[in-house]
Parts: sequence; structure tokens; C-alpha cells
Amino acid sequence: MTKEQTFNKRIAVYSESEDDFLNILAAQLQLPLFHSRSDDYDFYLLKINDVLHLQNRDTSFCVDFSSGEMNFRRERGGGKNQAIGRAIGLKKLKAVKVLDATAGLGGDAFVLACLGCEIIMVERSPIIAALLKDGLKRGLLDENISGIIARMTLVNDEAKGYFSRLQEKPGVIYLDPMYPHRKKSAKVKKEMQILQNLLGYVEGDFLLKPALKVATKRVVVKRPKGAEFLENLAPSHSIESKKTRYDVYLCGISQ
Repeated sequence: MTKEQTFNKRIAVYSESEDDFLNILAAQLQLPLFHSRSDDYDFYLLKINDVLHLQNRDTSFCVDFSSGEMNFRRERGGGKNQAIGRAIGLKKLKAVKVLDATAGLGGDAFVLACLGCEIIMVERSPIIAALLKDGLKRGLLDENISGIIARMTLVNDEAKGYFSRLQEKPGVIYLDPMYPHRKKSAKVKKEMQILQNLLGYVEGDFLLKPALKVATKRVVVKRPKGAEFLENLAPSHSIESKKTRYDVYLCGISQ
């Protein structure tokens, strides 16, 4: 039994009253549905103000592409000159098709979509994918970002398997392995702990070499400054921001 399967035994769907959306979601995810809380479950998928959340006793989070934080990144993130844009290759190109193989909560995918990229977000956890799907649906209804959200496509799948079934190879693959956010807020740390439990392992550890066989132009790996190279494989070059390093692996270059 995988860590994810073990963890999912402690997740349920909660609804105070009958709700068609939550009924369908519980059936799709094969999770129990309750109308009252139980100590047997640590986490609940539930609606708060008509927004899907994952909640436990300490924190509650959702995917909200219309939030103040996302708006700040969209309006004041630095455009294509910011590190992630240069790492993807936007300095020379107007737009790039990117496969984000470790989508998580979709923050970086949203930034890249803001910069004009067409994004395929691959997320292996059905729980996180449900949060992403809900966020995308609401984002399409926001006239300020609907055009951006339209460039984002969600796939709930395991990345290696998805790579093997691709009919058209992507130009760029983006990997964001989860790593400790030591200087982030307590809320962010709790969110990361939940994500790590849901995924069952540190996402991205074994995706770099398969990604290099699939991408036609480059693979970009997000790392904290000072961290070792993923899989101890040196990149073609790196681009740094204040706290983050983007390792760029150019395809066709001997590693």
C-alpha cells in the first residue's frame, strides 16, 4: 500500500446538507461522505462560501486564482524578465507550450499562463486535482483572468505514465519538486506538509531523466538556492531569483 493510499483513508467529504457537487465528488474520489464531523478522519473536502477547500484542525486551503496573492504575481511579478520566464525561454520567444509535470496548487502554472504560455498541468493526486479543477472553473468566470485560465489545462495523472502516452512531445517540461519552505509562513508550511502526505513522496525526485527524454527544447527544475542538483545531474545553466534557483537542462546537450 502506498503512502498516498494510507493517507487517503483519513480523508472524507463533508457537507452540512445535501449537495449534488459534493455527492458526485465523493463518488468520483471513492471517499466517504458525512453530514457531521468524525474523529476518525483528519481531513475533509468541503465547501466554504461555495469554494472547495481541504481542511483539517489547523488549516484550510483552496485554489483561488483570483486571490490577492495571485493578482499581485500577475500585475507586479516582473513580466517575462522574471527568473521563471527567462528559465522557460520567454526572453527569445513570444509564447511557449509548457508541460508542468508537478502542478501542485498551480501557482507557477498560473504565472506562466499570465506570461502567455499554454500550460498542461499534470497532477497525480486526485485530491489536489479536485482543488485545481474547482479553481480553474471559478477562474473562467472571472473576466479579469478568464483569458489566462483558458490557457491552462489540467490532467490528473502520474507524470511518468503521462509522458509515455504523449502523442506530441512538449517543447518545455517544468518540474517543481517539493522542498522545505523554511522561511515561509506557518500556513504555507502546513499546506506543504499536507501536499507531501497526499503525494506520498517528494514529487519530482525521479522525473528529471524521463522528462529529458520527452522534452524537445528544455527541462526546467525549480530549486531553493544552495540546494543540490536534482538527481545530482548538473544543468546546462541556472537562473537565480532572490530565494530560488531555476536549473535549465537544454535538450540535445550531453549531460
